[in-house]
Amino acid sequence: MTDQPEIEIYPIPLFPTLSVTDVAASLDWYTTKVGFVSAYSLPMPGGGLAMAHVRWRKYADLLLVPDSGPPESDHPKGIGVAFSLLVDTTSVDDMAANLVSNGVEIAEGPVNRPWNTRDIVVHDPDGYRLVFFEPVDITRSFEDVMGDVSDSVTDDSG
Repeated sequence: MTDQPEIEIYPIPLFPTLSVTDVAASLDWYTTKVGFVSAYSLPMPGGGLAMAHVRWRKYADLLLVPDSGPPESDHPKGIGVAFSLLVDTTSVDDMAANLVSNGVEIAEGPVNRPWNTRDIVVHDPDGYRLVFFEPVDITRSFEDVMGDVSDSVTDDSG
């Protein structure tokens, strides 16, 4: 049995579930390449994993389950999940550098968005889009940011 860090158990207000091709391979990718922690995994009789619970930070958990649907062409998967670095000491740029050093391809970014975030986008082994973001200017009000976004959409469509 491997040593795992002690994981706080609490009610999880949002728990996205991702159907993955290989739970063990996805668990490895999320923990060794991206920096998630394995909170719990459930082995299946005869080998393999029935599920894996991974945690990015408190209240930022994912459940990885085996994909039991028809082939991907007939069974579209969800788009993905976004994770805030606001409570982290890591910047988006530092995280991007760390991901690249771990062999993860950055699909997009780091880039500043009109909605006041700086993002990077990566894709997990099953193609789920993961966005890691931080605020650009925490002093800006929600109303000011949304006004700028609305103005940029109006300017682009005219």
